[in-house]
Amino acid sequence: MEDIRHLRSFIYVAEYLNFTKAAEQLYISQSTLSKHIAELEEQLGVQLFVRTHHSVRLTPPGATLFAESRSLLTRISEVFERTRKSQLEVWGTLRIGCMGLEHVFLPKILKHFTALYPHVKLDIQVMPVPLINEALARQELDIGFDTFVGSEFTSKFETCTIRRARLCFLLPRHHPYANRYSLDLAELKQERFILMSPAAFPIGLEWFTQQCNARGFAPNIVSQPVRVETLFWQVTAGLGISFWGFDPVFCQMLRHNISLVAMNGPNAYGNIALIWKKSNPNPVIPLFIKEFDNIKPTEKPALRRLAAH
Repeated sequence: MEDIRHLRSFIYVAEYLNFTKAAEQLYISQSTLSKHIAELEEQLGVQLFVRTHHSVRLTPPGATLFAESRSLLTRISEVFERTRKSQLEVWGTLRIGCMGLEHVFLPKILKHFTALYPHVKLDIQVMPVPLINEALARQELDIGFDTFVGSEFTSKFETCTIRRARLCFLLPRHHPYANRYSLDLAELKQERFILMSPAAFPIGLEWFTQQCNARGFAPNIVSQPVRVETLFWQVTAGLGISFWGFDPVFCQMLRHNISLVAMNGPNAYGNIALIWKKSNPNPVIPLFIKEFDNIKPTEKPALRRLAAH
């Protein structure tokens, strides 16, 4: 570091050819500057400047050093700056468990996050909600997504609700209620229901059964597919009806085959939550949560338009 200070002092004197001005620019005393130059000359074994009472000029060795040293000092400064910045950069891996329903909001969030933290590797895995919870508990995942219906969510993990959407009934296009804007569950007690398997969406079945029981009937569940795509084509084929959280992307995909009718009720909302284990020491987790919260998606108020035929 002493050599770098001496070289920097030399460059300033060589540029200004004036010890007083060079010392002012370096914020050091003229005597300190003179000492730097003398020590550098002694180290190199050459005279770098010819000084008189009225002028300062470079010697041939001084001119050679000046020609080579400016680019060298710039390079050293760049290396130091990159070194300082590297301490602020975040490195690591974030393992994310997805349900397969995050396409509406997650791409935008991941794009924003990777722009801020380019050295963080994202390991994204798609799996059913129960497996996400198990992997989080074993710390095989760092962040996961979960779903719940209504207004209350009980979880053994830390949670942050990131999306809330009105629940809709999914009806075949030929269904007698296909043109309704909204329906109460009691009006559908004679229907056959297609609900997601508890292996994929356990809380949905429990909540739906409770809602039916509160209206005096037990739902006639004829199918419980594991995959969302299977549920959609079964409804399209007229094998039964189902319910789903309002999703603009899904609505556009399904509107030619399925009618979406709003579910009445103050708690008829589907929610997606971000979940993580509090004791997980991964330092990337709070950074992801913070950025996620900054651009948290909101519910889209376009149900009437997309439910129309």
